[in-house]
Amino acid sequence: MLAENGLDVDMDAVNEVLNRADVLTIGFTTFSERLLIDARANSSDGPMVAIVGPVGTVQERYHWLGRHRPGFGAPEAFSFFVWPHTVRTFRERDIIGPMRERLAAASGDAATVLEQVLQRLGELETDAFRAAIRGEQPWHALWERAA
Repeated sequence: MLAENGLDVDMDAVNEVLNRADVLTIGFTTFSERLLIDARANSSDGPMVAIVGPVGTVQERYHWLGRHRPGFGAPEAFSFFVWPHTVRTFRERDIIGPMRERLAAASGDAATVLEQVLQRLGELETDAFRAAIRGEQPWHALWERAA
């Protein structure tokens, strides 16, 4: 799939990850926060969908999961990828569709939370675009207005 920035995405590989991953983290190119989906469920805890900060290593993410999801062991299938296009494209093309179906089958609440989280990610992206235009942190202006 080619999109607004010309990068090609192997959608077969993305769909395989979405159908297989127990825990999935997706990064975006304009802001540091990540979409984390833990599709695992047991008798007391359903799937989890959250916006999380970045970590330096996979081990740090496993440690984070251990603190926030103590009822589960290490995931059998953990995946991470960076979505190279906008959150808007991610939503409009329903890239997350296979995972949404998995979440809905396990818990209607998780699918609803996913929609809320995707909305928030879109807001984070808009905020990042505005900050870049204004030259605000973490972006730097190439030209600054004379005082």
